[in-house]
Amino acid sequence: MAQIFKRGNTWSYRVWIDHTHSKSKGGFKRKPDAIAAARELELKKAKKLLSEDEGISFAGYFQSWIEVYKLGRLDENTEIRYRSTAKMIKDTFDNTPIDEITSMQYQKMIDAYAKKHAKASTSRINGYIRKAIKYAMNDGLLNRDFTFGVIISGSAPKDASLKFLEQNEAADVKAFCLNNYSFKDIVYCQILFGLMTGCRYGEVCGLTWDCVDFKGKTITINKSYDYMRKTGFKKTKTASSVRTILIDHDLITMLKKLKMEQKEYYFEHRFTNPNKLVFLDKKKEIISNNGANYALKRILEEVGAKNIITFHGLRHTHASMLIGNNVSLDYIAERLGHSDTTITVKTYSHLLQESREREAAKSLKFLEGL
Repeated sequence: MAQIFKRGNTWSYRVWIDHTHSKSKGGFKRKPDAIAAARELELKKAKKLLSEDEGISFAGYFQSWIEVYKLGRLDENTEIRYRSTAKMIKDTFDNTPIDEITSMQYQKMIDAYAKKHAKASTSRINGYIRKAIKYAMNDGLLNRDFTFGVIISGSAPKDASLKFLEQNEAADVKAFCLNNYSFKDIVYCQILFGLMTGCRYGEVCGLTWDCVDFKGKTITINKSYDYMRKTGFKKTKTASSVRTILIDHDLITMLKKLKMEQKEYYFEHRFTNPNKLVFLDKKKEIISNNGANYALKRILEEVGAKNIITFHGLRHTHASMLIGNNVSLDYIAERLGHSDTTITVKTYSHLLQESREREAAKSLKFLEGL
């Protein structure tokens, strides 16, 4: 039997699909309208025409959605974030039906998350959920988007500039690595490579010699490496991450020297490199991300850098240098492996704004001189 009840100035109904799931709808101006809609739903139930998901909880739908569309298709870190999002939804809403979630309730959940996370992280989680909600609406489980108009905030780092190096600091890091790299100090080769290519650490670790074109001065990124569990190669973060990019003379020189030293050392010690890994060290191991971060921190302290960043910050530094020198967004997106410029703009919006302001000032100066 359907429940008919009043909320404020409008009427709502609830029809139980089974012992644990129900479907409800509100916003009816007249009680008879709510009763008629409930009867129609009960008729569908009697004829067994209700879809499997009708009455499903928000947490249940999101979990099912990520299992079908996300898990097994993404890199490990991204999958962990999706699972964490599913847990947050379950902890917040428990078994509340998806069509009963209000915009206000959703905003409160996002605000609670934002208190302990940066704005970029909050935006990413909201993006995950919004994708799922679009599918739910397409499946007929919702007739409104309760994520619409959500306000994104976050407890941003004290100094956002710590995420990347200033150009003079990047130049100091480059000079240090050029003066100190060798096969036995291979981490300096990795840091130089990361700075000058913007590659993710997994892409750096997964680079193989067959993907280095010395003559054409290019590298091809077509795989990544599981540097956390050391299980071997894996797919790049996204399909668009597969790319071929130009590298400069300094990197070509470094890679040539590294290849020669690696070959000589392995021959002397009767080692093999069956996977032809570029950054395999003298112990036939891939340096951990923590090891690379520690080495980078030592370099930054050595050169007196104000900003102490992680290896991933080299990727942001690479992008910031290109943006600061007015390189086109299309090329930056292609070089970083972004699917389109939308991701580039979203990630580096603050840097692009600074670039726009410089260009505006330059334009004004030009026009005043006419």
